[in-house]
Amino acid sequence: MASKKPRAKAAATKATKVTYSKIAEPYQKTLHRLWNKGLIIDNRINAENAMKTIGYYRLLIYMRHFQCKATPRNFLPRSKFSAIVALYNFDREIRLLTFNAIEKLEVALRTAIINPLAEQHSPHWYLDPSHFNDDIKFHNVMGKIIKDAGVSKGLALTHYYDHYDSPVLPPIWLVCEKLTFGALSHFFAALRIDRRKIVGRYIWSYPEHLLVSWFHSLNHLRNICAHQDRVWNNPITVLPPEAHKAYNAEFAAPTSFYCRAVVIQLLMRELGLNGWWRECLLALLASCTHVNPRIHLGFPDNWHTRPAWA
Repeated sequence: MASKKPRAKAAATKATKVTYSKIAEPYQKTLHRLWNKGLIIDNRINAENAMKTIGYYRLLIYMRHFQCKATPRNFLPRSKFSAIVALYNFDREIRLLTFNAIEKLEVALRTAIINPLAEQHSPHWYLDPSHFNDDIKFHNVMGKIIKDAGVSKGLALTHYYDHYDSPVLPPIWLVCEKLTFGALSHFFAALRIDRRKIVGRYIWSYPEHLLVSWFHSLNHLRNICAHQDRVWNNPITVLPPEAHKAYNAEFAAPTSFYCRAVVIQLLMRELGLNGWWRECLLALLASCTHVNPRIHLGFPDNWHTRPAWA
């Protein structure tokens, strides 16, 4: 029998690490360096103020849109500093608009969790594990409630704990006011399916499994907006929303901002605010000539005329 040849060991190719050697420099010097790369400083005072108050590092990702791909990354002809700031401001405005829209949905979800089940059972229904999918989900929810509403934080909670000994935790309306949107979305997902249907149908007509997916997805988008992460030209790979069968085409690009904008639109529709969201987006997308809604955010051409946006 022929002996096996020893298997050749693959050479480990570790990248050689080097010491970080870049130094911080005054923003005036950075501006001069950008000018040397071909950037037009069309208003020196405004440019210095932007570098001073926004910072070079935060503006850098928006500068890339106006630079050549190859090293040394010189700026494309006629690129202006004011255009970089305009693109940055657009991204800031779309984050603020989105945060505003999600806040309206957060308040609606709070009310939907509070009202129907409190009316049918009691203001302390959430203390009964029979309303939840299983004991583990119940205890996870209770852990969040105890953390956020189990101590005297704010006048309403202080009043409850000063005047009542039992039940040990406050009524559902006080609890929900203290929970974050993320905690609310997990609270909703942890409920028994028949309870989720009651909550969902209080405002919305969509299946409860869609609402669970959509609220989780929007909570992640809310966190992006709250922490000043980028929405423009930035695929969102976490928690893509489940597609609605009637609007499958709108969910074709699950990493896009657009499909999440559709989710907001569909949820807003039953709050009577779908026109507000659509018109605000239309105005904002038209406000910056450096934004391509299809390439940078996933909006199809004539998106606002599609059935989902009616």
